[in-house]
Amino acid sequence: MFGRKKEDFASVELFVGKGTELVGNITVEGSAIVEGKLKGDVEVKGELIVETDGKIESKIVRAGSVVCAGEIRTEELVAKRVEFKGTGKFTGNLKYKVLVVEEGATVSGNVSPEEDHGVQAQDKG
Repeated sequence: MFGRKKEDFASVELFVGKGTELVGNITVEGSAIVEGKLKGDVEVKGELIVETDGKIESKIVRAGSVVCAGEIRTEELVAKRVEFKGTGKFTGNLKYKVLVVEEGATVSGNVSPEEDHGVQAQDKG
């Protein structure tokens, strides 16, 4: 998954597998990986990873950081760091501190940098 080592996923508390659809509001203290569909508000204190086949549909997504190779449709995404891979698709309002958009990614909506947006990222060190 994006060239990471197994130990990088020690704090993964939610995994939504390919072919799985999870409906409801989600709060995760660690990190989350989405390969299937997630419908509902999402709050992830650590890293939220949306794989190529992953899709999130929600009113609000809050995370410490986001890496998206799949699709996120939301009224508002708030994170300290957001990275859209070349296959990533985003529709909504985006508030971030650091933004990385690879060639090929699609970002539609309002995009605004924020100094402090109330999201606490987990310390990885």
